Amino acid sequence: MDKVVEDILRRGEEQKSEIIRQGERERDEQLAQTSAMIAEHRKNAEQRAENAIAQMEQQELSSGELEAKKSLLAAQMRVMEELKTQVLVELANYPADKRKKLYGRLMQNAMTELGACYVYSNSSDKALLEPIAGVTDGGVMECMGGLVFESKDRSVRLDYRFESILEGVWNNKIQEIYSSLFG
Repeated sequence: MDKVVEDILRRGEEQKSEIIRQGERERDEQLAQTSAMIAEHRKNAEQRAENAIAQMEQQELSSGELEAKKSLLAAQMRVMEELKTQVLVELANYPADKRKKLYGRLMQNAMTELGACYVYSNSSDKALLEPIAGVTDGGVMECMGGLVFESKDRSVRLDYRFESILEGVWNNKIQEIYSSLFG
C-alpha cells in the first residue's frame, strides 16, 4: 500500500510539474506575444511621432519662408517708394530755366486743347510763368511743381503736376523699374 501511495504521490507530483511547465510555457508564449505587440505599438507610435515632427518641421519651414518673402517684399516696396520720392524731389529741383521752357510748352498745349483757360501752380513757380493770351492765373495750389489747367467753364482739368506725371509714368513702368532694381 505504501507503494501505491508513493506511486500516486509520484504521479501527482509529475502531473503537478507538467501543469506548472505547461503554465510556464503558456505564460512565456503570452509574454512573447505581449512583448511583440508592445514592440509593434511602440514602432507604430514612433513612426507616427516622426511623421508628426516632420510635418511640423515642414510647416515651420514653410512659415519661415513665407515670413522671409514678406520681409523681402516689404523691403523692396520701401526701396521703390524711396526711389519714387527721390525722383519727385529731383523733379522739384529741376533748373528754373528748364522749368520755364517746359511751362511755356505746357501752356501752348493747354490752349490748343482747352482754348481759354485758367492755370494753377505752386507759389514758387508763379515767377516762371510767362503770360500768354487766353491763359488766366487761377491761383496757387500745393504741389512739388508743374501746372494744372482748367477750362473757363471749369468742366475739364489737365493735370501736369510733377506728382501726377510721375504717378502715371510710375504705374506704366513699374514692372520695368522693379526688374531693373531687383532683377
